Amino acid sequence: RISRRLGERGYFDADFISRRVEVTRADEAADIELVWDSGPRYDMGPIHFEQTPETIIRQSLLDKLVYWEQGSYYHQGKLDRLRDSLTRLDYFAAIDIEPRPDDAEGLQVPVDVVLTPAKRSVYSAGLSYGTDSGAGIRLGLERRYVNTRGHKALAQLDWAQRRKTLTAQYRIPAFAWLDGWYTFSAQAADEQTDWLDNRRIEFVASRSGEVNDHLTAIASLHALRERWSYVAVNGNGDPDPPDFRYATYTFPSIRAEYIDADDLVYPRDGLAGTLMLRGGVEGLGTDANFGQVRATVSWFRGLGERNRLIVRGELGHTFTDELVAMPPSLRFFAGGDRSIRGYAWREVGPRHLGPDGKLYALGAKNVATGSVEFEHYFTEQWGAAAFVDGGSAFDSDPDWHTGVGAGVRWRSPVGPVRLDVAHGLDDPDSSFQIYLSVGADL
Repeated sequence: RISRRLGERGYFDADFISRRVEVTRADEAADIELVWDSGPRYDMGPIHFEQTPETIIRQSLLDKLVYWEQGSYYHQGKLDRLRDSLTRLDYFAAIDIEPRPDDAEGLQVPVDVVLTPAKRSVYSAGLSYGTDSGAGIRLGLERRYVNTRGHKALAQLDWAQRRKTLTAQYRIPAFAWLDGWYTFSAQAADEQTDWLDNRRIEFVASRSGEVNDHLTAIASLHALRERWSYVAVNGNGDPDPPDFRYATYTFPSIRAEYIDADDLVYPRDGLAGTLMLRGGVEGLGTDANFGQVRATVSWFRGLGERNRLIVRGELGHTFTDELVAMPPSLRFFAGGDRSIRGYAWREVGPRHLGPDGKLYALGAKNVATGSVEFEHYFTEQWGAAAFVDGGSAFDSDPDWHTGVGAGVRWRSPVGPVRLDVAHGLDDPDSSFQIYLSVGADL
């Protein structure tokens, strides 16, 4: 282990001077003498990038990923960070980084980086079904690299019976100050349900940056235009003509994301959280003064070899005196998977009587939810879970709701598959709710 650590830190000429073990059998003891001659410490030499069979990214962009100066001390961790940066860019299918200490000149180790380009275009297609949205399809096209400057482009269409979304995104790599991206996106959405007629278009410009190995920050500017109307009924039980409201909001936002876990797909020791702040000023592209803060946290802890405890929480608050002027996309909701199981999606909180006699969510000023879940695995792949969820979305006085349930867990090759059955303890619309979700925990 010591020899390996010396090599990682650039002591390539390190060798033993003494390796001696003296065993005294009568005393049941051993005296161990290990002596190294570390030799000189090598430095980081010139780095050479080679893209084969073709060059897809210009050299000047790759050079920005090399954060150390030539001639600084050698450390394997520098090359590991370079590999991580190249991997996250998603330009290359294979990355081979090879230091050459035998070819060092003046104790400077040259480094060869051989990069194999990934496929330029990624196509995706899928089917979906949601209780509120209906059946639908999803189509997507991503260009991993648009040009030699490393720009990326993405287009995605979600087309369901009652909810449609079209998203276009363009990203530019940014390495000044913090590694990250400049992102420009536009999204148009249309939702036509039994109780809501909603259309919106939103433009977002953002800058993301990796503060350290666990923390990422995203600063953005949003321009939102939204039209909505809640379907109402008259005295005869017939739907009234829609009474549309319109809102324009231009506001900045900052979001911090923290993840520290032993495994992103199935963490047994991990802590993750987000903190979002956003707000706008009336008259500066915004219809009403508002400020908003939202925080989430997830904690994972393994208990023995086959058990796991999961604790989640969410808090959100809106600072405004004109909540009625805020569009649904800027309000808080509760209920459903990863919120309060035992209740339908957005069931918990202020609601509106729809034309079918059912109550539908309006969105709220505040949200507070929490969840405690215990998992036990009977085999490496199959397990069961029991959980308690609680919380509320509310304007002034919270109406706390609690749900309890159990589920089946399967550790599939693409991440945990979770099938839960839950019951709300506070007059839910349905006696039981069933939830199916697939994917990584973080």
